[in-house]
Amino acid sequence: MRFIHLGTTLSEIPIIRVRDFHALAQRARRERRVIMLLVSQTDCPYCHLLKEEVIRPMILGGDFRDEILIREMAMDEGEQIVDFQGKTKEAADFAHDYGVFVTPTLLFLGPDGRELAKQMTGVNTIEMYYYYVAQSIHRALNRLSGRPT
Repeated sequence: MRFIHLGTTLSEIPIIRVRDFHALAQRARRERRVIMLLVSQTDCPYCHLLKEEVIRPMILGGDFRDEILIREMAMDEGEQIVDFQGKTKEAADFAHDYGVFVTPTLLFLGPDGRELAKQMTGVNTIEMYYYYVAQSIHRALNRLSGRPT
């Protein structure tokens, strides 16, 4: 369990970077959780906005703490990851396999790597973004548990 100290600023709240989806999938399966993956790039101003305005506040508030695993993957050139099948590949290729070409993109994945809710691409209205994220999380959780969406 992680503790966040009083006086911690939002930018100091870590978003765990994932490099091994095979291991993450095992945890998600064991804990019956959805993986909410932020696909980002280092120099993406909208990625930073999304992290500061939505994702870090979610982590700080404990939103969906027991239902999702929040992770980030940078699809910058040269980044390597281990995919859901245990194979090493370029992070950009992994993202492209999901049709991701724009950052930020949020993916809602099951332990098998299957998308459980429609991905969210870009940032339109940051004030409404959390609402849409929460809807997508609920949809993904329902699909993970086999309930109709």
